Amino acid sequence: MIYLDHHATTPCDSRVVSAMLPYFTEHFGNPASVTHPFGKRAAAALEDSRIDVARFFGVSPSEIFFTAGATESNNIALNLAGHIITSAIEHRSVIAPAERGGNVTLLTPDRQGFVSPEQIRDALRDDTKLVSIEAANGEIGTLQPIGEIGALCRERGVLFHSDMTQAVGKVPLDLTNVDLASMSAHKLYGPKGIGALFVRRGVHVTPLAVGGGQEKGLRSGTVNVPAVVGFAAALKIRAEEMADEAVRLTAIRNELWDRLVAEVDGASVNGPRDLRLPGNLNVSFDGIDAEALILALRRFALSSGSACSSGERGPSRVLTAIGVGEAAAMGSIRIGLGKSNTPGEAAMLVDDLKRSVARLRRITVA
Repeated sequence: MIYLDHHATTPCDSRVVSAMLPYFTEHFGNPASVTHPFGKRAAAALEDSRIDVARFFGVSPSEIFFTAGATESNNIALNLAGHIITSAIEHRSVIAPAERGGNVTLLTPDRQGFVSPEQIRDALRDDTKLVSIEAANGEIGTLQPIGEIGALCRERGVLFHSDMTQAVGKVPLDLTNVDLASMSAHKLYGPKGIGALFVRRGVHVTPLAVGGGQEKGLRSGTVNVPAVVGFAAALKIRAEEMADEAVRLTAIRNELWDRLVAEVDGASVNGPRDLRLPGNLNVSFDGIDAEALILALRRFALSSGSACSSGERGPSRVLTAIGVGEAAAMGSIRIGLGKSNTPGEAAMLVDDLKRSVARLRRITVA
């Protein structure tokens, strides 16, 4: 089976696994136990990894805090009182905590999924505490103008948070105007269960859980050292490979885009042609149920939307928010290309889609 669901998760790079292995066995100490060599070795690995993660983003190591993943990071970042502005296409782990306080403005993006700085400006209020806009959308691939939005927030004295989970390691990111940023390692060929929250020096956040005071009190609990080491190793590899990979995946994606629209009746792409994640394609097929289509494509691992919302019934809320009709949204699939995918596999997908769509339409008519 050919894996085309890299927005849901990515396979852990074998080089990452090799970097992690010694910290399960040989260097197994608790980094908080600094009274003996085992703990000191683990603590050193933790801080070395923090330096590597910070270097990737061009920030200070003291601004990087390790968490269990982006969901936890998002919840910590949005754990504050006051008015919050976010968009209707954010991940649930942003929208849910934003709505918890009952003082939130949900912005509607345009048909391509973009949220403009002008929308943010118009929504700002005297009691606005934080704006949260993702760097990239995991369903339609839209890359948001976070630099401009962050600059506006700084000018107005409002905190700016960005869920960068889908963008890290795939496209260049600039944290100059970002106060808080969330991320997960498993989206960039690292291990599951580890992520980070960037907190700009001077910004105060309230922890969700208190206890042992690890991560400077921001996230109590024994730190998962092997996963932290793997996260740092994955980012090092991304720094070396992502630029060339982005060019290659964009070419494959655009070829897929052009062939599907030209060769499959009723096929249309959701999201922008440019300012899009390199490996992302979201396609609607008129008169087709996405789940039936995915089952028919037996050679490919695909999804119809966010893995975190896969149990939800009904059309994708992201597609609905950008104005896609219910029928088209119910007939949409997400193609997530990754570093292992090839042009040949993309060509196979087009051929299988042509056959499967035609067959499903015949069945529907019959």
